Amino acid sequence: MVTIHGQKLSGEELLPVYLNSASTVAELCDIFQQQLETETSKPSRLSLALEGQALRMGDTLTEANLKDGDLVHLILRPDAWILRQVDLDSGRLVRISDGASWEGHSLLLRTEEDFAAPGWDICPNLEHDFAVEATVKLDEWPGPDYQGSIISQHGHGTGWELRCGGPGVNCVFTTTDGGHNEHMLPLKRKVGFWHHLCMVYDAGRHTLTLFADGVAGEPKPIRGTFVPYKLGFTEIGRNPEWTDRGVVGRIRNASVWPRGLDVEDMQQRAAEQIAEAEAEGATLEGTATEAASFESAPRTSAGF
Repeated sequence: MVTIHGQKLSGEELLPVYLNSASTVAELCDIFQQQLETETSKPSRLSLALEGQALRMGDTLTEANLKDGDLVHLILRPDAWILRQVDLDSGRLVRISDGASWEGHSLLLRTEEDFAAPGWDICPNLEHDFAVEATVKLDEWPGPDYQGSIISQHGHGTGWELRCGGPGVNCVFTTTDGGHNEHMLPLKRKVGFWHHLCMVYDAGRHTLTLFADGVAGEPKPIRGTFVPYKLGFTEIGRNPEWTDRGVVGRIRNASVWPRGLDVEDMQQRAAEQIAEAEAEGATLEGTATEAASFESAPRTSAGF
């Protein structure tokens, strides 16, 4: 039996947890998470870190090098799976293809086959809210409306997806009753501009709403039971089943909200996300220009 102590980053300590060394980090995390729950609220997504290094959920306590009496830090995240943050927590949780790379906080995709694959297996429950969002800047515009996958867990008539293509933005949410529930919004200034895209399922109203730059389309009624993608893969920048259905450009703050998202200030949220993306782009461009100017500047003799 191993005793593990938990501490928030604020310094607050939780009750120690007693587990067998063959137990997993995920089991340890669940017990700490239960301590954080109250009658009125549940905690945000939780990660555990040992001496500054995030622990992989699937590892046993032995594999994670956790010993009796060790102290782990609890890292509370917003109630969402955010690509960049997961990658910062542990790069081993996110597979990034050879052609994709980070450019600041944006995932840079140079070809339609580039993508990132976080370890997310998210199956929406139609009894609960659900949302997907991303801030996107495309260098090329997909022709067919089904081609440009932004965030996808969709294939062969099942799953969910947020995508660009054709006249604008499109999303898919497949159920047993009604098949493909697709929703589309037109989009202006498609190439070379940042756009905030979001699809939101409202369990109370049983509707799916698509937002483009904070502006909502008509809510679409959804019925039936959600049909999860059998392989369970979520990919950013490409469809996991049809690998030619990707995008070329940048994706920032790709997020999945398993418990939904507040849409009351969606226009403000979109404006803030776009402003942050533009500001970071200007900073990165300025840094690159300064570096190029430094490299091309004539070297002067020091006189020695």
